[in-house]
Amino acid sequence: MATAMVTFNGRITLPYNVRKELGLKTGDSVDFVEIEKGRFAIRPGRESLIEFRPASEEEEIDEAVR
Repeated sequence: MATAMVTFNGRITLPYNVRKELGLKTGDSVDFVEIEKGRFAIRPGRESLIEFRPASEEEEIDEAVR
């Protein structure tokens, strides 16, 4: 069984074997699914946080020129 510790800020680091099994990469999100009262499962999220990063000014200019 994999274990993680909650930090002062409420963050956890998913153990390597859990990330590998779920196919998670840096910037991916996870969903916490309640399977019964007080018990949760995690699964890969639907969207990557990297997809939401704002475009740089250079990318915005490139898009405007096209």
